Amino acid sequence: MFLCVSCFDQWSDSAPDPMTWDEAIKYCDELENKGHDDWHLPTISELRMRITDCPATESDGSCPVSEIDNHLTWDDLKEEFGCDGCNDGKNHSPYYSKDTGWYWSSSARSEDSIVAFRVNFDTGAVGNYNKDHKFNVRCIRDIDW
Repeated sequence: MFLCVSCFDQWSDSAPDPMTWDEAIKYCDELENKGHDDWHLPTISELRMRITDCPATESDGSCPVSEIDNHLTWDDLKEEFGCDGCNDGKNHSPYYSKDTGWYWSSSARSEDSIVAFRVNFDTGAVGNYNKDHKFNVRCIRDIDW
């Protein structure tokens, strides 16, 4: 499990309200938080770094959904829509009760322009959904992992 406690400062506070994917991109681009203004909506790989105690979908888990160097992959994905989480009744965010439900990533499916990937911290699941639906948002700053 990857858990970088010092990296918490590189994540913004959670947005006050759920928003569409386009709103989330704009929100992060315009955000001033914790004395910084260089935020962006995290890629699915960055967002998966926040998953804890769910080995299959943590960043080094078996879930094949990732984005590295602006290249989105989900090779060998058994389900077209994502990877099941742990469904064990635990919250799977290092922020615990602060991150609940689905959170948007910036990773959009190239073959389906209306769909982007997301993470559910209640279950650890990774999935995708229509960009016009409203989900939670937490932004990240560019850092060297």
